[in-house]
Amino acid sequence: MLKIKLFNPQHPLEHQELELSDHRLKDEGCLIGNSPSCGLMLPSVKVQEIHGKLFTDKGKYYFQDLTEKNLTQYNDETVKKNKTYPLETDDIIRIGEFVLIVDGLPIKKKMKSRKSKNRKNNKSSNKRSLQNIKALTRKKRHSTEKKTERLEPSNPIIIDPKTTLNNYQLESASSSVNGANGTIISPPSPRAKKENKTSPNPQKNTQTIGEYKPPKLEGINWWNKGKITVRCLNIIEDTQDVKTFRFIGTSPTLFNYKPGQFVTLNLNINDKIVKRSYSISSTPSRPHTLEITVKRVPPPADVPEAPPGLVSNWLHDNLQVGDEITLTGPSGKFTCVDHNATKLLFISAGSGITPMMSMSRWALDTVAERDITFVHSARSPRDIIYRKELEAMAANHTNFHLGLTITRQTKGDPWWGFQGRLNEVLLPAICPDYKERVIYVCGPDGFMKGVKNLVEGLGFPMENYYQESFGSSKKKRSPSSQKKNDNSSFVAPQNNITNNSHNTTPKPAQVSSNNTSYPVVFAQSGKEVLCNEEMSLLDLAEEEMIEVDSSCRSGGCGSCKVKKLEGNIRYEGEPDGLDQSDAEDGYILACIAHPEGKVVIDA
Repeated sequence: MLKIKLFNPQHPLEHQELELSDHRLKDEGCLIGNSPSCGLMLPSVKVQEIHGKLFTDKGKYYFQDLTEKNLTQYNDETVKKNKTYPLETDDIIRIGEFVLIVDGLPIKKKMKSRKSKNRKNNKSSNKRSLQNIKALTRKKRHSTEKKTERLEPSNPIIIDPKTTLNNYQLESASSSVNGANGTIISPPSPRAKKENKTSPNPQKNTQTIGEYKPPKLEGINWWNKGKITVRCLNIIEDTQDVKTFRFIGTSPTLFNYKPGQFVTLNLNINDKIVKRSYSISSTPSRPHTLEITVKRVPPPADVPEAPPGLVSNWLHDNLQVGDEITLTGPSGKFTCVDHNATKLLFISAGSGITPMMSMSRWALDTVAERDITFVHSARSPRDIIYRKELEAMAANHTNFHLGLTITRQTKGDPWWGFQGRLNEVLLPAICPDYKERVIYVCGPDGFMKGVKNLVEGLGFPMENYYQESFGSSKKKRSPSSQKKNDNSSFVAPQNNITNNSHNTTPKPAQVSSNNTSYPVVFAQSGKEVLCNEEMSLLDLAEEEMIEVDSSCRSGGCGSCKVKKLEGNIRYEGEPDGLDQSDAEDGYILACIAHPEGKVVIDA
């Protein structure tokens, strides 16, 4: 266990005590930076996205700087990139305006390090300059001290120098607000503020990184996972058929997620609960609101008798300012913050622009080291979502390059930009260095297939290619598939599929030569039917009129979680929406689960 005191020197009477478990410090260690993906997040323009890391090796603790600019100090020494620095008690690390002091190592190492340090005659002047700060942090530890709450590994500790270390204090609570988990910031009481002026002892807040959930606070709720009720604050008409819905918490809430992730809406439509997933179009760097951008969906052109998009059109026609809905999330791995690439190429079409906008807003707001080329395709100039904001971003930021292209010209809308679909001539014209970038693609399936074939044909390194789809077709079995070994199947039209509802591109299934069918038993419903091995359990349940919740249909949101009582299944894709504890308890995701023999599920 490595103990660290964290200071903002501008407010030396206030600090945080952090405890980093050895388990958290193994392997990649605890990353430090201003990115949401870091275990210890220091939000400051002076701190790089991935600035450094703390780690343990063979029982010893180390710090390593990961930046190119040599902005970090270890005691009185300027830190060099990738050089490891052993940590002992009272060592000091300066990162931006923050100061980290090693407060304690395991007992044996702590005694040894102090003994060796007492023998040193050349203590640095930098250490002596902070003796007063360290003296202020030493308090008697009473047996009545509150127990430390435990944090989930995925939740970083976020240090805000303007609030947490200045005008606010952190408090612990065991209950959540609106069912969300997180940290709430509450202003100190007048009495506590007065004591800060007279008492030399700073306020303390002990946290164990990677082992417990962020403490709840009175006043503001940090939402980073689970179900929450939100209220519609604004409705913005982006284009003639696209609206942005801006939400706030029913109580003061700060929304914490990774840009590019999605949420699942739980709606009551015609007295039936309907779930649908939408990418978040806002950015976590503006945490007081959460936005989704929704396109109205007409019936498919090739199937005009099919009904229009159910949820998207309901939102357009029924949701009003002041209405409350519930949502769950965030989910998804389509985000640039988990990768250290500095040169990015975003390619989108239609409402696939939403996760790209979230990532772009985040990168510019946080002054992230990202050079972004943003390519978006729309039907006409009036169909370009966020057009004014995108043009302003390109005008105000030298690291943001915009390329807009349309596929049709409309009267009354002059256009001097790119025209036509993305091809081997247009892509290099917009982004000549595309092979040096990491590509993120989002949009309709046909558009993404075209982009993937295009860049593959141009020799792009596909290990740097990521995509996310919006809507996918479902495999349906024919009526005769009740019989075993039936080879017939067909693909159903995309009825009631919302164009910008969130679906991760599924991995292609391995087609069997005989398409064997297996019995599937629905325990609660008392039904036993045959299921072709290429058909998902969710599709089978829907055909048999057995109610199983669903949303993304790609294993990302976890809505279709059901318990498997017997048998074996295989997944077509990654079950990202399933927690490890649920998997250990026997739960599966029906949308991407396929039978491998007889299966019994609790539905």
